[in-house]
Amino acid sequence: MKITKFFALLCAAAIGFVACEPVNNGGNEPTPEPSGKIKLAADKTAIQLGESVTFTVTDEEGNDVTSAASFYDNNMDSVNNPFTPAASGSYTIMATIGAESSNNITITVMAEMPEVPADPEPENLKFNHRAVIIDHTGVNCGYCPMMTESLLLLEKSEWHGYYNEVTCHAGSMAANDPGNSAAANALNKMQKPNGYPNVNVNFYTAAVGNYGGQTTVNYIGQALNSYIKKDGADVGISMAVEGDSTQFYCAAQVKAAVTNEYKVVAWLLESGIYSPNQAGATKDVHRIYNYALRNISGEYSENNVQGNSIGVLEAGATYDCAFQLPITSTKWKYENMGVLVIVSAKDSNGRWEVVNSSYCSFNDKTKTYEYVK
Repeated sequence: MKITKFFALLCAAAIGFVACEPVNNGGNEPTPEPSGKIKLAADKTAIQLGESVTFTVTDEEGNDVTSAASFYDNNMDSVNNPFTPAASGSYTIMATIGAESSNNITITVMAEMPEVPADPEPENLKFNHRAVIIDHTGVNCGYCPMMTESLLLLEKSEWHGYYNEVTCHAGSMAANDPGNSAAANALNKMQKPNGYPNVNVNFYTAAVGNYGGQTTVNYIGQALNSYIKKDGADVGISMAVEGDSTQFYCAAQVKAAVTNEYKVVAWLLESGIYSPNQAGATKDVHRIYNYALRNISGEYSENNVQGNSIGVLEAGATYDCAFQLPITSTKWKYENMGVLVIVSAKDSNGRWEVVNSSYCSFNDKTKTYEYVK
């Protein structure tokens, strides 16, 4: 189905928001910078046209000071609380109390939202745990087909149901690589692979070089064994996707098993990319790129590919998200695409690390919560 309706990110507001510069509001005074003394939250950040959003403001001690706050959009026009937008689009909202200004929150309003499947077990908080396996590769890398073979072996291993795969075509071996993208360049700069091919388990869990065949699989398996929570992940993800030749759209719901602050992001992946010039290729499977990273939702950079914070989600609670992922090249085939939703939380070193992931292809349309069997 071709979608022409406006659909945009965003999963949630980020404290300090995503821009490094004040919002320009048509020649008026710039939007005030957040003071850090009051915090704005919303009960949802993705809604269908006609629905409302309710805002809450708290002070540094966590006291509810909503009644004293005023609310403004990015044009510094006053908005009501609850806020019922009159048109689809993205609205950036802030709150003020006297001279204090809050963080920004982006509210996405869609004429029609892909429908997330109903939760078959609403009381169940035992979610299957899936890491993200990131294969740093390139068309000019003669050893990269060896990693392709190792990952094919990994698919047949006991770990098959415990990860989602991404191929990142970027870096020194990716000149004229048909799998390359700006998003892949950002991820490559963030992870800084030590040679090619190189596999990263999540953002920081482990990096595995090219040992060849089963040896590589064993090392990846060791990393997964230390990471995967077989008795249940911290969060679960349910999602729905739709797309056309210009945009890909995703609606998702995150359900927490563990109370924590989380970030959520959507990555657009493409499979079935034929690359006849792959160095070192000895068979067709080496020349077909699957799960190649094409785009990342929202404002991303080499310093942030994990998306925006949705704040603290209490155990048992759910959070609804929406994403827009533009298709920026006519060579990309939307019918071969899918969306990987990644939820992260801070690890013991204060870094945003993967706590779970879920993938849904264009052909599958929906992916419900995956519970521990």
